[in-house]
Amino acid sequence: MGKKRSFGILLILLSVALLTVCLWTDKYILNKVVLTGTDSVSFKIPKKASFGEITQILRSRNFEVTDLEFKMTAKWMKKDRKIKYGKFTFHPERNPIRLKELINYLSEGRNITVNVTIPEGSRLVEIAGIFRKNLDIDSAAFVERTYDQEMLDEYKVPAQSFEGYLYPETYNFNMEENIDLIIDRMYKTGRQKLHRLRTKIDNSIYSEHEILTLASIIQGEVMNYDELSLISAVYHNRLKKGMLLQADPTVQYMFDRPKRLLKTDTSIDNPYNTYKYKGLPPGPINNPSVKAVEAALEPADAPYIYMVAKGDGTHNFNVELNDHINDKNRFDRHVRKEKK
Repeated sequence: MGKKRSFGILLILLSVALLTVCLWTDKYILNKVVLTGTDSVSFKIPKKASFGEITQILRSRNFEVTDLEFKMTAKWMKKDRKIKYGKFTFHPERNPIRLKELINYLSEGRNITVNVTIPEGSRLVEIAGIFRKNLDIDSAAFVERTYDQEMLDEYKVPAQSFEGYLYPETYNFNMEENIDLIIDRMYKTGRQKLHRLRTKIDNSIYSEHEILTLASIIQGEVMNYDELSLISAVYHNRLKKGMLLQADPTVQYMFDRPKRLLKTDTSIDNPYNTYKYKGLPPGPINNPSVKAVEAALEPADAPYIYMVAKGDGTHNFNVELNDHINDKNRFDRHVRKEKK
């Protein structure tokens, strides 16, 4: 009886001790306030970051948590292998952030999304850079995938890349979105946007690929959207007359980044150089908006075959070469004046 009684007392003491540990852990560890303040706090956890690297990032953003507290509490909560990478935002101005809330939030990163805006007329390399900045996507891998022949065949893209086929707009992406899903969504968004123009595309003398190519050139030229159909008219008229398009955006596409074009640039032997080769280039030079596609399908009823920038975001349009040269000289004087 004495041994049984002693064993019973021991069990009670162990239970009390365990309860005490649990209560202490809940109060002083799990519910420890690790962040207070009056402003929201944002930070990014890189892929494959260690616990030490994560806590270092947290402390740099004024979270009061040690490496040991973070790691052991995550293990206690069975969340140590569920911490996500990506961008996180906390709002201590609403309520103080406790350690268990911090760990729960970081382990539910799959629910965190971010809005990513792809500007109209962005190139594939520019889109890749935007995703690298916002989603921590490998930009080189993204570009490589957009040139993957098997993927192009799967989506029936008649080109060497997805240039022109990834629709530019604001998307809400999961922080862990993979490259193939991003391409799939952007491509399908483009298909949906062009659906209302399908009859016009099918009835055009140009193929859809050629229409997207022309639309990308128009997109590359336009700053004032009121001029879309006029710019389209210039290129349609030049194509009809068998003239060189002489479109600066196609020459710009031959370079890694925008530059002030020189006369020597327009003599480079490249199929995208529309100062040297007649007709449309091999494919789109950017990813155009549906408005640019619509303009490519419906040019203004105007006789213009020349245009030159004014320097204020609009263009001068002309029929006669002499008028065009005068306007171009005026623009060149404007540029020289701006440089002084």
